[in-house]
Amino acid sequence: MQFPKNEPVTDRPLVVLLPAAMEQSPRTDVADALRGREFVSGILRAHGYIPAPLDITPEILQSPERIQHIVRSTKTRCVFNIFEGFGCDSGSEHQFRSLVEEMSIPCTGNPSGVLQACLSKETCSRTLRKAGIPVPEGVSLHPGFDPELLASLRLPVFVKPLMEDGSVGIDASSFVQEKSALLRTVLEKLSLFPRGVRAEEFIPGREYSVACIGNGPYNVLGVSVIDYEQTEGTNFLDYDSKWDPASPLYSLVPQRAEGAFREKAAQLAAAAGRALGCRGYFRVDMRERHGILYVLDVNPNPDITPDGGFLRQCREAGFSDEQTVHTILELAFEEDEGGTTRE
Repeated sequence: MQFPKNEPVTDRPLVVLLPAAMEQSPRTDVADALRGREFVSGILRAHGYIPAPLDITPEILQSPERIQHIVRSTKTRCVFNIFEGFGCDSGSEHQFRSLVEEMSIPCTGNPSGVLQACLSKETCSRTLRKAGIPVPEGVSLHPGFDPELLASLRLPVFVKPLMEDGSVGIDASSFVQEKSALLRTVLEKLSLFPRGVRAEEFIPGREYSVACIGNGPYNVLGVSVIDYEQTEGTNFLDYDSKWDPASPLYSLVPQRAEGAFREKAAQLAAAAGRALGCRGYFRVDMRERHGILYVLDVNPNPDITPDGGFLRQCREAGFSDEQTVHTILELAFEEDEGGTTRE
């Protein structure tokens, strides 16, 4: 492995700052970011970098001067962004990235504007629809909403938090098949997630997940598929299926997609990335209905632990974990130099 091509090699090892949330939270997805940081740190250290972990707390995030001091005192040359926000504040993810951008330091992954757009299910859906990309019909609902807004939706309907990621707030109640239960479900979700919920027509077919890397044009590293007709007991993945080992679906491993739909999914994921302005690496989830793929979600900061889906897809494409980490780092320097090739 070599240093990123746009970073001059010096006699001193390059310091890479690795921020991650440090908070008391029972949620598995929050702790998972710390596992990801440890994993990436080990790869960087083994190849001559100096990983510098940075624990992000709400107090530190409110003090840009402290972050700037840490960056200067450690002589940080790049930030490998593991920070995915706090369990109680997903929006802090793009807030931190914005602070890094103000310091003009190379940083892995997507810029703050993309992180913010993808966090909002409404903004993401509107942006994709404007670009001609199929998305489910849906409405965004806030406390005090008019129940008539639900009348236009065809059953079944899927209800999820408007401003969360990592499948937070998705459980058995999210899938609504009866009109009489829809209003009750929305109100229950709003009581838990007062920033809003998104109610969308449920797309019942196979689910595709596409891992992309690059600043444009993108390299599609893997396309996975789940055929729920072959899976007993459910037609979607909830929070527990992704994060709780006790869940019956926790061990479910998506299959590698092949054939025409693999190519359709790859092209649609790249189009979604272009529409949102994605950089570095990201994952796009979609489902199929009557031969049409609909984008459900764009994850601009996917889990980067060794047992996570993104790295699994990279391995299937022939990338070792070391190659993936170094490519992500190299793309940060490439973006900082402004040497990208737009699609």
